[in-house]
Amino acid sequence: MKKIAISELYNVEYSVSVINAKKSYWRTQNSFSCVGVPKDRDMLLYLDGCKAEYTLKNGNRLYAESGDIVYTPIGCEYSVCFYDFATKNGNTIGVNLYLYDENRTPFVLTDDAQVFTTNDANYKVLFSKIDHYSEAAVPCPAKMKAAMYDIIGNLSAHYRSKDLKEKKYSIISKGITYLESDIQQNLSISEIAAMCNVSECYFRRLFKEYSGVSPAEYRINCKITKAKVYLKHENLTIAEISDYLGFTNTAYFIKQFRQRTGCTPAAYRKRQGEIA
Repeated sequence: MKKIAISELYNVEYSVSVINAKKSYWRTQNSFSCVGVPKDRDMLLYLDGCKAEYTLKNGNRLYAESGDIVYTPIGCEYSVCFYDFATKNGNTIGVNLYLYDENRTPFVLTDDAQVFTTNDANYKVLFSKIDHYSEAAVPCPAKMKAAMYDIIGNLSAHYRSKDLKEKKYSIISKGITYLESDIQQNLSISEIAAMCNVSECYFRRLFKEYSGVSPAEYRINCKITKAKVYLKHENLTIAEISDYLGFTNTAYFIKQFRQRTGCTPAAYRKRQGEIA
């Protein structure tokens, strides 16, 4: 199927057909799977007060935070687990839709599921409006469409700006990809800089411009995010998680985890068990 990236929609004529919307609470039944049953429509899903781990048909995994929007295109197959509920009302709002270009040809935004990071509370308002209009005694398709155009338009503007910004950092793209994707990292920052054919000093400066934190800090943040998932869903000891994520020792792992979450890994695991 034809594909148009979200950033490209900024100056493209397109139309949207909103089918319906549904708010779901996942604390009791926290998983869903459509593996073997490919999606027959697009979906944009807003996470409010919970996180999600998607496992795609090819084995790749995606992680979404509260406030993120997850896009799943037609034909997508995946399983998803929702976790880390901030409140008892943690939920998702999923909107089923179809996208068409100016010639009424269907298109998708990506070939597989993708997480759009937003950090904008206005998306919650827009998704809630669509849910309200969909669940009304007399649904209002026009208002659902209007809110969805706002959502897609805002995402398009955000990612267009992001793409323009990232062109500046293409010289360190290999290093960025490495730090973003490889949790069990064993290359030093100087080795990553060499991978990009730049000096370590220049790599550090450019990466901090790109991400807002140093490469070392970014690396640890990624590991702590992964540790939370293991603590919640895997029967691994604290030492095993520390070792798997490449920390020098368990004490250092606990120290870094406490600095970023305000509690120890053991306390975090206990709290998640009480919430569940």
